[in-house]
Amino acid sequence: MSIASQRRFLSRTAVALACAGGLYSSAAMADEHVLILLDVTGSMSLTSVPGKTRLQVAKDNINNFLDTVAPTTRKYAFWKFSGTAATPVYNFSDNKTAAEIKAAVNAAVAGGNTPLAHSVCAGIDHLLAFLPTQLHTKRVYLATDGEENTTPTTDQCYGPYSVNAYPNLDSGSWQWKVRNKACTGLANEPGPCGVLPPPYPAGLTMIVDIDHLFTDTVPFDNAARSEGVEDGELDTGLTATASLNADASFFQGVSQETKGRYVAITPSTPPAQATPLPGDANLDGCVNVTDRSLVLSLYGKTVQAGTPSDFNRNLVVDSYDYQTVLNNYGRGCTATVK
Repeated sequence: MSIASQRRFLSRTAVALACAGGLYSSAAMADEHVLILLDVTGSMSLTSVPGKTRLQVAKDNINNFLDTVAPTTRKYAFWKFSGTAATPVYNFSDNKTAAEIKAAVNAAVAGGNTPLAHSVCAGIDHLLAFLPTQLHTKRVYLATDGEENTTPTTDQCYGPYSVNAYPNLDSGSWQWKVRNKACTGLANEPGPCGVLPPPYPAGLTMIVDIDHLFTDTVPFDNAARSEGVEDGELDTGLTATASLNADASFFQGVSQETKGRYVAITPSTPPAQATPLPGDANLDGCVNVTDRSLVLSLYGKTVQAGTPSDFNRNLVVDSYDYQTVLNNYGRGCTATVK
């Protein structure tokens, strides 16, 4: 069967699934508000998977997420961070399309230190301040290599590194404050995730997706300096293992608590897994009939965050995920495996 024929068949199937799933209901669905928060600090210029920097991998993954089919309208904001603050490139009020967000993401360049805690907390404030009394899905999509080091001392989420690992974070540490901010909306108020104070409506939650790009060791030498590693990291002399393990534990814990998606990406991560294509359910780098079958095998099921077939991350494998396969069918494939 030719690619064109396969596409027609898949399209007819998608329509049938949509009708069976009641997707043409007149009931309005709330928009999803997505803040993309991109680390553009100096260390993001280091190599990630072979042939790509951490920043390029982060950009690829953001672009691939923007190519998924969402079950409802998405509204986007895009911020980048380095130095001592986050820089809003586009806010929700700018009403930018996915294509415009892609262009801004692709234009970002690396350089500077890492105000990680400040950036996440300020981003969450922006999410919560947009239509605060309406019940919308709120999502932070953070792409970073970690290593908080320049959040201003006056910032709501400033604090020392937690000596204890997640979930037993030290009270007052930046990790404790960021976790609180994501879960309760207040940096100094611990509590279960999803219990936000008025004026936020009951049931409003903050989802935190994190792409964590790192290596087993961080090179603190002249070569690293020439590659753009920020001075704050070089001057501390931290060996990577302890701090990166703590970061990974923290990032993964916050993502899981908020029902978000955590992905660890290192130079040893297979390329198809490091930058998975939208529609590639088996992570082999090719969107084809196998991916269609995998989506159908899970169709209608609630799944855990990070399930490859749940391309739009709404925790259900549905016709929108099937449509994502259709939209990207043949992508990444050679002529003999389509």
